[in-house]
Amino acid sequence: TGMYHEKIGIIRDQYGDVVAFSGSANETVYALEDGYNAESIMVFPSWESSFSKYGQPCVDGFEELWSNQQKNTLVLDMPSQHYEEISRRIAYSKESLERLEKISEDLYTAYFRQQEEQEMFLPRLPEQLGGKKFILGTHQVEAINKWVENDRIGILELATGSGKTITALAAATQLYQNASELILIVTVPYVDLAKQWVENLKQFNMNPLQCWGSQAKWLNEFKRKITNLRYGVSSFVSIVVVNRTLTGEAFQSCLSQLDQTKVMLIGDECHNLGAEKISQALPDCCYRLGLSATPFRSDEDEIDSPFPDIAKERILNYFGSIVCQYTLEQAILDQVLAEYNYYIIPSYLTDEEQEKYDALSAEISQILVYQKSSTISVEQKNRLTILCGQRSMLLGGAENKYFALNNLLKQFNPEERKHAIFYCGVGRINNADLVDSEERNIERVSRVLNSNGWKSSRFTSSESNKERNIIMEEFVSEAIDALVSIRVLDEGVDVPVCDKAFILASTKNPRQYIQRRGRVLRKAAGKGRASIYDFMVLPSKGSCLSKNRSLINSELERVNDFAKLAINTNEVIKKIDELGVWYV
Repeated sequence: TGMYHEKIGIIRDQYGDVVAFSGSANETVYALEDGYNAESIMVFPSWESSFSKYGQPCVDGFEELWSNQQKNTLVLDMPSQHYEEISRRIAYSKESLERLEKISEDLYTAYFRQQEEQEMFLPRLPEQLGGKKFILGTHQVEAINKWVENDRIGILELATGSGKTITALAAATQLYQNASELILIVTVPYVDLAKQWVENLKQFNMNPLQCWGSQAKWLNEFKRKITNLRYGVSSFVSIVVVNRTLTGEAFQSCLSQLDQTKVMLIGDECHNLGAEKISQALPDCCYRLGLSATPFRSDEDEIDSPFPDIAKERILNYFGSIVCQYTLEQAILDQVLAEYNYYIIPSYLTDEEQEKYDALSAEISQILVYQKSSTISVEQKNRLTILCGQRSMLLGGAENKYFALNNLLKQFNPEERKHAIFYCGVGRINNADLVDSEERNIERVSRVLNSNGWKSSRFTSSESNKERNIIMEEFVSEAIDALVSIRVLDEGVDVPVCDKAFILASTKNPRQYIQRRGRVLRKAAGKGRASIYDFMVLPSKGSCLSKNRSLINSELERVNDFAKLAINTNEVIKKIDELGVWYV
């Protein structure tokens, strides 16, 4: 009624020595590695004193079984003629031998193919990239050298669009060629960015494990790669992981099994790695490379907080110092990035918006004044953060921006509309008297575009990965004119064909507007100069400028940063003069 499942064996040699075993562990990963089957085998040699207690019962049990004396077990004899018949029909037949030879040949072929595939996916520099001969730029070579000189730990602060990804992969390739064994882990904030890294890794002859989404898609493969590394089957593994998966228990468990002296971590957009949970999840590995155009900016894109950000300390504790800087100005002068024209689009607050702005500013000032003389409470600190966020969103949704946008769009001919990106602020429009008081900023921008004949599509976190891929293909092929986004296009996502950016977010966050500017300056075939349209928020007409100096100065800080590198700097200065709003 049951299955005989006991596993025992007795081995004797010519001298009378005996080895008895009980149990089993098959020679597959499921038996050999932790985290799979719970299997064991016990071995008892007769020359050990414990044999009589543990080994002899195995011998006695086997003899009892073999002689059909074991209770509840039936042992049947297999007559010799049965073996002879099996041998006659199968074991020594010509057909069987040919089949065995074929199996053997297939096994060897599979083995050598596996070896070739492993060799195939070892890091090497590409011969060509983007249809051109692959040559690292001077700034990229310098960045790698400085990282190597700093014991292969550090941050590369390279301008958006200047080739951070290629620089990092060239550094990893060089490291592997020197070390001959490497585990490369690339951690990124978003899935879209992770997919771009996968494609870039393939250009350097690497086939990375993609760690995001369901564990069923990557966990067992990760464990298999760990086993291959442990037993010397492979010498290189590459992994791309999104930050959310990085902090998960499953990934951390696999990470803990790696030899950290052979691990290199590339932290793309490393300013995102300063959060407490993420920073604690980073491996204590030997080689560390952080990448970002703005390494220490807060990732709260729309909220201007007066509090110091401890994320910077965490980032520096892990990646060390910034070992190389390559500014936007250097990239434009070196023709790594495209030149650009910069246009200010003034947008005045309505009287109602001005009133709300003044009220928020007054309450913020009261808390800040109190902070100078005494330590503020947690409740006050939270209140201050909320107020700053509300004021930031009020500026991002200023009503007159949309009227200014409507007038601007009318100036574009149909052939001039292609390859444009519109950056919207978070939140909703401010005027409750409009058609839909719950309308979001991005919805309003899309509606204005549609009314002017622009073919646009939203590109946000609400769209699935598949939808975003389709949208991007249509944008590149000019099936649609414009992408309307909030944050998704801020970091890492490559859209080099884009040559026009409309910035309606009015952000004070330098990291955000630096990233957005760099996004439109990437070079592409047939692309000339870029154009940036910045919707500058000003106090309501008739209000006292001196009382609103803080608002004016915060807007001018961004305007001045954009203007100083623009082709038409003098025009921008003239426009500021006409508006009568100089930085004080």
